[in-house]
Amino acid sequence: MPMRHAFAASVLIAVSATAAWAAPVRKAGEWQTVINGGQPIVTCMPEDMPVDEKSITQSMSKIPGADCKMNNFTPSGDTIDYVMECMIGGSKMTATGKITQTGPDAFTSRSHSHGGNMPTPGGQTMPLPDMDTTVAFNRTGPCKPGDQQIKK
Repeated sequence: MPMRHAFAASVLIAVSATAAWAAPVRKAGEWQTVINGGQPIVTCMPEDMPVDEKSITQSMSKIPGADCKMNNFTPSGDTIDYVMECMIGGSKMTATGKITQTGPDAFTSRSHSHGGNMPTPGGQTMPLPDMDTTVAFNRTGPCKPGDQQIKK
């Protein structure tokens, strides 16, 4: 097989594998989130939400003044590896991470971020330290009255 045909075939296989991949889903209901072993935070997801590029960049874009884009998104089996870049407070922050589905209603996320500035109330910015973060997500059942709701 000529080299260009082998290259074309490998690209086609990679594209087909990515297209066939179905994003894992955080099902509607009450979810408990624990960040770096801290206190559990309970929230309600009113509808199913796929764990995909859009959901990851949207969660980071909730940081005040952040504009994020995904540079690399690689699903494989029960894991997703990603590299993201955000502009925060006029400076670039990069984040690399791995999300692993650990059960039918459970995920673990490990990430490392570097750079960026956080806007402060006085109009100044504060440099963000490099951070390693581990987050555990577990669905505990249906939403309960009074649960804080996560909006898309």
